[in-house]
Amino acid sequence: MDLCNPQIHLEEKLRYLIDLSKEGKIEESLRLLPFWVLWWLWKSRNALVFNKVTITAEETLARAAADTKEWIESRKATNEGPPQHIHSSGRLEKWTRLARGWVKCNYDAAHREGKEDSGLGWIIRDSQGIFLHSGWGKFQGRVSAEEAECTTLIWAIQATWAYGYRTVVFEGDNLNLNDTINKNKENLRLQHYIQAIQQWRMCFTETKFTFKHREQNRCADTLAKKAITVNQAWCLYNSCPFYLWSLVNNDNYLDN
Repeated sequence: MDLCNPQIHLEEKLRYLIDLSKEGKIEESLRLLPFWVLWWLWKSRNALVFNKVTITAEETLARAAADTKEWIESRKATNEGPPQHIHSSGRLEKWTRLARGWVKCNYDAAHREGKEDSGLGWIIRDSQGIFLHSGWGKFQGRVSAEEAECTTLIWAIQATWAYGYRTVVFEGDNLNLNDTINKNKENLRLQHYIQAIQQWRMCFTETKFTFKHREQNRCADTLAKKAITVNQAWCLYNSCPFYLWSLVNNDNYLDN
């Protein structure tokens, strides 16, 4: 089919691309590329209309090709398929939803001691589990995992506040840190971190600090590990990155 032929209806062209995507004899990247091109054409259009930024045709194609490659690699890495109820160590991997009006910020640290950089990750979702924002970053290694978790939580609190959310659940997988915050336990080693957390807490209308096992905190864990594998110092996402799609969707599926 001549996709450039204006005499052929758009629906026929889309149907052709969908049929083409199911053709196993064609390389997967070529089958999927047209859909990412359409996605980036839409994003380029929005960049021009709303931000007066021009993205060239060459750059649009390059970004589409890069996203196609990342999507394929992320599917291989996570063995993406129909969402399943997954158990690990007897614990159901379930992200729980919230009361209306709240958002949840999951956070996690990839702790490495000494001179090596540690990684942090956080993800904000609304009360229905819909992705809002996420990010990751590097920071100098801390003495203990708890100090790394504190550093990550402070970063997550600041990011959540900067995005304008004021009724927030902060959820992590370090039980001792969660108890220290909620029960006002004395911890001299973490004292200056806890003071910073409590000061930031006063900037919000209402906050909660909850604990979940790592199996229920996989999105933040994935972001934290991503931070220590790349050369960038930090990254923010205002739309769900492709390597998180299956995890976010699986969380929503399990909560239905």
